[in-house]
Amino acid sequence: MSKHVAFFNIPAIGHVYPTLALVAELVRRGHRVTYATIARRAPLLEAVGAQVVPYRSLRPEDTDPGMRAPRRAEYISQSLLSFLEEAEATLPQLEPYYAGDQPDLVVHDRMSFAGRVYAAKHDLPTIQLWPMLVSNENWSMSQAPGGFDPTHPSFVAYLTKLTAFLGRHGLPLSPEEFLTPSPARHIAFFPRAFQYRGELFDDRYRFVGPCIRTRPGTPGWRPPTPGQPVLYVSLGTVYNRLPAFYRKCLRAFAGSPWRVVIAIGERMDPRALGPVPDNAEVHQVVPQLDVLAHATVFLSHAGMGGVMEALSAGVPQVTLPQTLEQETNAERLAQLGLGVRLPATRLTAAALRRTVERVAADGEIAWRLRAMRAELLAAGGTPRAADAIEDCLTPSLT
Repeated sequence: MSKHVAFFNIPAIGHVYPTLALVAELVRRGHRVTYATIARRAPLLEAVGAQVVPYRSLRPEDTDPGMRAPRRAEYISQSLLSFLEEAEATLPQLEPYYAGDQPDLVVHDRMSFAGRVYAAKHDLPTIQLWPMLVSNENWSMSQAPGGFDPTHPSFVAYLTKLTAFLGRHGLPLSPEEFLTPSPARHIAFFPRAFQYRGELFDDRYRFVGPCIRTRPGTPGWRPPTPGQPVLYVSLGTVYNRLPAFYRKCLRAFAGSPWRVVIAIGERMDPRALGPVPDNAEVHQVVPQLDVLAHATVFLSHAGMGGVMEALSAGVPQVTLPQTLEQETNAERLAQLGLGVRLPATRLTAAALRRTVERVAADGEIAWRLRAMRAELLAAGGTPRAADAIEDCLTPSLT
């Protein structure tokens, strides 16, 4: 029987991409999907059959050149505070759209506090999406290597503001109760084997692995010389304005047998990098799945979406994380023998090239990549994620 499934998400492309295949599968199965998003993301969602519920976001645009990674000591609190402010601004925009058309199920991103609050206010069943490492009572980011301090004054200030927000919406929850995952189901877009302490998460958590779908409207990419080793460099779409690093990559591989493909994002002009060697190409955006299909090594910021797409393609990774979350992903890749993390300082072009070539030739990494690809396939992907949602739509669970 057709049901109405409402997705609430933040506009970050790394949080939207993992949901596209899932939305398409739910629509294929006959369900009606509404999806709260910004105008720039609407074409992506409409292409997979979702009915877009538009809102205006406080989040910086993809083209904003002023984006900088927050200071480490305040990363968690600043991140949580910014998404709380986003919820305060967007929930009043979204609630009227669902008046008289209440969904049967709310599916919300971990950082979409508006979705969590809307579902709680209207006593609706929920599923929480995790395009990042999962937290519960057994493991959280505070326990990650180099984790954050929950007693930091900025985090305490965030808890005070969250208390006021919950009170305004009539929710008798403490900040601790709100931040502790409570939905009956959780979907994580990576396999259990990648999760820290994954064995301690019960069957409420479905580690379905990546749900990958070719992006509509993106041109293909192939190396100009078949068989040429390819280094793909991307620091994602947020904290990616690092021209000195991109120039270092170009210097490191100039005149080498490698084909270097660099995606710098939309926060800077490719011309700002100056001359580009004949064996390299610089773009703002590339068709990532197509480039990874030919890549020998992926040099990235260790964002979870890119990490999973590279693992799906069997590509080893060299990482340069920019945030605590990305550092935790990079550390996990290193622990599992799937890649190597670059030093944050005093990185020379020569050392960069040596690291990439060492990872490309490492047989142990290649073996571990094959094992992890098997884990990804066994996780179930898009069909298993859709099954989890349909489980929550049955009368016994709603």
